[in-house]
Amino acid sequence: MALAGEVAKYIIKSLPVDNLKLQKLLYYSQATHLVLHDKEPLFSEAIEAWDYGPVVPPVYREYKSYGFDTLPPADEPVDLSLKEIRAVDMTLSCFGELSGPALINQTHFEDPWKNVYRPGRPSAVITLDSMYNFFRENLDFTDEA
Repeated sequence: MALAGEVAKYIIKSLPVDNLKLQKLLYYSQATHLVLHDKEPLFSEAIEAWDYGPVVPPVYREYKSYGFDTLPPADEPVDLSLKEIRAVDMTLSCFGELSGPALINQTHFEDPWKNVYRPGRPSAVITLDSMYNFFRENLDFTDEA
């Protein structure tokens, strides 16, 4: 299992993103991996339902100082397996062209965020089970490997 920070570094190296868009792509990468690999998480860090959609708090804090600026790619190599990279690449090909605000709007209509979000309570965890149960019916990915 990867660290969410490693997945974030891979996403940042793959396309220009700000922290807002990064958070949504981490969420969708986790969902993709869960669906492709029968509930196996991509990373262990919790995803929380915040005002602007799903957030991985330690990754958010790491990049918070950049505000809405594009995040700079790291120079060091990324520690991900081919299976993990495949799930992230599938996510990026599906969601990578969407803007941060478009991704926010999309997540706000999806059950995993919608069912746990409460205004003023940003620490509500979006469970892996809720993500798997929703996205296995709503992502059109098949595992060809």
